[in-house]
Amino acid sequence: MIFRNDSHVSQGSWYYKAVDYAASEGLFSGTSATTFSPNAPMTRGMFVRVLGNKAGIDPDDYPGSYFLDVPKGRWYTPYVQWAAGNEIVNGTGSGRFSPDQSVTREQMAVILYNYAKTTDCDLTSRQGQLEKFSDGSRVSSYAKGAMEWAISHNILSGSNGRLMPQGTATRAQVAQIFYNSRNLLANGSEEAQPPVPSPSPDVTPGPSPNPDMPRIQITDEVRAKLKPNQDPEKLLDYVLNGKHDDPTFSYDGTTAKWDPSLISTTDCGRQAVGSWENVESDKRSSAAIANVIQQLLTRTAADRFCITAEEEDGYFALYYHPADQPDSQQLKAIRAALHLPESKRYDRSLAYTGAGWAGPMEWGAYNGADGIARKIEFYLLEMHPYATQYYLTEPRPGEFYLLY
Repeated sequence: MIFRNDSHVSQGSWYYKAVDYAASEGLFSGTSATTFSPNAPMTRGMFVRVLGNKAGIDPDDYPGSYFLDVPKGRWYTPYVQWAAGNEIVNGTGSGRFSPDQSVTREQMAVILYNYAKTTDCDLTSRQGQLEKFSDGSRVSSYAKGAMEWAISHNILSGSNGRLMPQGTATRAQVAQIFYNSRNLLANGSEEAQPPVPSPSPDVTPGPSPNPDMPRIQITDEVRAKLKPNQDPEKLLDYVLNGKHDDPTFSYDGTTAKWDPSLISTTDCGRQAVGSWENVESDKRSSAAIANVIQQLLTRTAADRFCITAEEEDGYFALYYHPADQPDSQQLKAIRAALHLPESKRYDRSLAYTGAGWAGPMEWGAYNGADGIARKIEFYLLEMHPYATQYYLTEPRPGEFYLLY
């Protein structure tokens, strides 16, 4: 036993073998050179680090960070980066991971199950495991499969007939979980072998993911609620790269850059798109949502954007930043040619508010400034006489949009 001087880790403790295993295998660090602190709480950051130690990753292979609240240089950052890049963990929403939040029992089950998928471990489970517990119905929908798997393989067990899925765990309890799963999640060590003959699982981490790679942060709770035709990865691919094989998508990809920092700033617009509530609809498909996002980015001349999916909102949220750029000579000529009453006020704030719009109006097709000015006057004076504000954008040279 490494922590012989820790009075809380004695041979009579129920967790003695588990702590001895976890410390000997290098899964845990002590809270000091001689203490383990078995009753201290386990956070999400700690849990992912223990799992990274189990996988034997090299922290130097995982620079950067996917999440806003996981900055570079923290002791858990490369482990969270590894887990996120391999789809072992998702965030808690709004581009965050919440590393200092206590990890729940069902979250641990999901993380271990996702890890098991990357190592070709036994993913079978026995049905009806949750029904054995009085609070089995309280397991979140996104975690039910993982919890049944964890119970089937004796990784997790209940207490007094209760499973306590939202309950948190101590360091000793997590050590016990890893001890229970030492054979199932064997990483090729001599001591830990799979329970049935099978190829040695490959836990060698793949290439380090690019920390700047666009990725919609989406929790397991949200992913479980998405409709079959709502694929967040496909949605983002459409926005970034264009129509592909879907004839309903009209664009070749946005020129705006992915910028998750917009989520925590005030200098951006925010629009709700593509609800996943109620029924499945073609109007809420990946391509349809991408169409709406691409059009909004285009007509507002946005240079930066980010997309989130929040459980409490029930829809994808687009954060976007209209570009700060001076008017071109052509745009100045259009504004000079306009004849509008003083009641029609030029207002840049419309680029942030999801206003009505018209366009594109191309310089050549409308015979220059006078032709575009006449069209704008028609929209504002004839079609929308009650509009009191308007704004013009030029997302591409010679192509103009009216916001009103």
